[in-house]
Amino acid sequence: MDRKDLAFFGAAIVIVIVVALIGKPLIMGEPISFLPTSEPSVDPNAPLPIPSILPTPLPRATETPVPTPTPVWDGEVKTVSYVDPSTYNIETPKQPVIGAQPVPYQQNREMVPYAVIQGEASGVTEVLAIPSGYWEMHITFDTWTDSPIQSFLKFQIRNAEDRSDYQVFNSANEAPITTRDSDKDIWVIERYDAGSFYFVIKEELLKSYTIKIMVPKSDS
Repeated sequence: MDRKDLAFFGAAIVIVIVVALIGKPLIMGEPISFLPTSEPSVDPNAPLPIPSILPTPLPRATETPVPTPTPVWDGEVKTVSYVDPSTYNIETPKQPVIGAQPVPYQQNREMVPYAVIQGEASGVTEVLAIPSGYWEMHITFDTWTDSPIQSFLKFQIRNAEDRSDYQVFNSANEAPITTRDSDKDIWVIERYDAGSFYFVIKEELLKSYTIKIMVPKSDS
């Protein structure tokens, strides 16, 4: 083989190598291994990417309920009206709890009217907020008969915030403390707790009745 043939053979080998290294990657769309790759251009004015995970919101603080304060009495006598007994889901107990009557009547205190309940039939009153720690019920009624067994007044004092806290009074079988006011005897019931109360009233052969809620003058 002469020099001309050797040169032709060497050139053929170079062409095959160049095609293998450059031509094939270009045709297949592959990067050329021995050439440096260019980095993608970055626009400095482009907005930053938004993270895909949002921060977890902080838990809300638990709000502490604020107790409702007992309203201050403005000195005006309140009129207590009646409501539907189903308002309080009243259940008649099989054996009513009879509250003990406080013995001493504190005549040294000057009492003034705070609210009044007047009626001619049985009923249930609305809730009444009583701010005084000591208060009295002054009760008078007119009867259709002269017998205290046939004509009587029975009522309950119920705590509006505690269904288990109530007292039952009956003029037929209790000896109420009485005081003279004009030509009528007043049945006096004493209480030693402030709060919200309503009254369940049952009359038997009464023409009418009046219940005055009395508080010390110093609390007015």
